[in-house]
Amino acid sequence: MKTRGTRGGILLSLDARDSVEELEAIWEEHAELLANKVVLELSERLPWSLVAAVVERIEAAGGEVLELRPPSAVVRTRGETVVIARTLRSGSRVDASGSAVILGDVNAGSEVVAEDDIIVIGTLRGVAHAGASGNESAFIWAQRILSPQLRIAGALAQAGGGAAQASGPEVAQLEGGQIVLRRWDK
Repeated sequence: MKTRGTRGGILLSLDARDSVEELEAIWEEHAELLANKVVLELSERLPWSLVAAVVERIEAAGGEVLELRPPSAVVRTRGETVVIARTLRSGSRVDASGSAVILGDVNAGSEVVAEDDIIVIGTLRGVAHAGASGNESAFIWAQRILSPQLRIAGALAQAGGGAAQASGPEVAQLEGGQIVLRRWDK
């Protein structure tokens, strides 16, 4: 079992090697951990008897189980956000292990590749690839999107005729496996 503090309590990650007996020994020394709001994260398929015993022990200690995350919902660690405080000129390339924030324009002939989101506080005219590692929930946000090519995860969109008439910030996201560009209202 691994533990990690969260804003409102604690996250307990259980795995198949854990047993009720081993967990009881740990909790005897650190019972105060269970008297909080608890999120249970299951690293793989576990016997229901183990999960039920853990929930019962948390409630007996005065804690509350807020969430039970199945194996497919284990949170992916986000990379570092890169902030570029200038306009990207033609020939420039930015690679980010997390999100990329550009405080300026991204000119034609430049490229931004990020494993998470891309945010441009200006006009996006260059190529943008958000979710480069397969993150389908990534998005591209800009004051104006005039890019000839947008990519999110494995999806690709080429420039259309409607983007040039938009006024105000725009966002591109995956919906049904396709990139949808729309005005950003909120």
